[in-house]
Amino acid sequence: MKQQLLLILTSVTLTAFMNVSFGQTAPNLGTTSSFALFTATGALGNTGASMVAGDIGTNVGAITGFTPGLVTGNIRAEASAQSTQAAADVIAAYNSLTPATCGAVIAAELGGQTLLPGVSCQNTASPTSLNGTLTLSGSGVFIIKLSSALTTATNSNIVFTNGASASNVYFQVDGAVTLGTGSIFQGTILANGAIFFNTQASLTGRALSKAGAITLNNNKVITPALAALPVSLVSFTAKAQDRHTVNIAWTTSLETNNKGFLVERSKDLKGFEKVGEVSEVALNSNALTNYRLIDQTPYSGTSYYRLTQTDLNGRATVYPAVSVILRDEAYGVYPNPVTNGQRFAVRLDEPESAVINFYNVDGRSLPLQNTGAESGNLTMKTVGKLATGIYIITVEERGQTRKHRLLVE
Repeated sequence: MKQQLLLILTSVTLTAFMNVSFGQTAPNLGTTSSFALFTATGALGNTGASMVAGDIGTNVGAITGFTPGLVTGNIRAEASAQSTQAAADVIAAYNSLTPATCGAVIAAELGGQTLLPGVSCQNTASPTSLNGTLTLSGSGVFIIKLSSALTTATNSNIVFTNGASASNVYFQVDGAVTLGTGSIFQGTILANGAIFFNTQASLTGRALSKAGAITLNNNKVITPALAALPVSLVSFTAKAQDRHTVNIAWTTSLETNNKGFLVERSKDLKGFEKVGEVSEVALNSNALTNYRLIDQTPYSGTSYYRLTQTDLNGRATVYPAVSVILRDEAYGVYPNPVTNGQRFAVRLDEPESAVINFYNVDGRSLPLQNTGAESGNLTMKTVGKLATGIYIITVEERGQTRKHRLLVE
């Protein structure tokens, strides 16, 4: 009986240990899951022919250098609706890892170590480094908490064994991150500082910062979701044409077991409807392949198109949507110029949800009075006595921002 009880207790203890070590869940990245590069506060800059597969953006700071840099994804500008939400999400994701209970203590030098799934923590404030190879082994979720800045050496790398993958690896770094020349890093970086890529460093994962600039220099960054796709998408565009049609075009550079493509459209990025399918595809190809489809009956105003690819095993990959503007009348402010207190119309797609702001040439915000909506126009008038001159009206709707000049006489 005692022996049986001992076996039961041993089993319970082992089960509890396994739950602590291997039962860790991944942090909720929210909207940042589609980003390859994002910083809540800081510039995002590139030098050289970097290639980024995934969205990029910043909520506070400039984005520069992505010509000649190539981005396969959306570029989310400062203070856009998407970047504002992503800033909140990256901070929440970082903070969610702070209370995670440590299952293993790791040395400040990551090179030469083999980590198992679970929560691994550095327990000193010594600078963390990666010289040589860090091995991650197992098919669970890896949470690696570093209490200081991280620097990887030239040609250092991370390798996976026994089912580990970049999609299940998360580094919480309380400081800056510097990836060494030619180094290979894998996993999602959640940093409380700047992230710097030296020449030819590559990342399969995401570089996300709470606060700090992100700098690239001839690098390759690809999100885990895109790293193992059966199709490498080079570009996807939707362009308005004459006769109220939209030309949808895309180019691939690699196709493996490709079954076909589906193109859909949406007015609000929530509900999508089918535009058409392309089933005449290159089953297997490593050459540039161009595809084209015409939407003969598109929506008016701003709409969105997305591409879905399906492989022969039935797995579907949905690529980020692109926007297009198609309307019979141009956006603008009418009449223009106006006199003080005169009503004028701002042409919109959705007057009920659009955000209108009014500024003088020095950037000072001024009040506007909304007097109603009619036939896609929002009727406004100025408030108070304004000096004669040029003023700026900004319109934010469906993730886009437009600027119009208004002359007050």
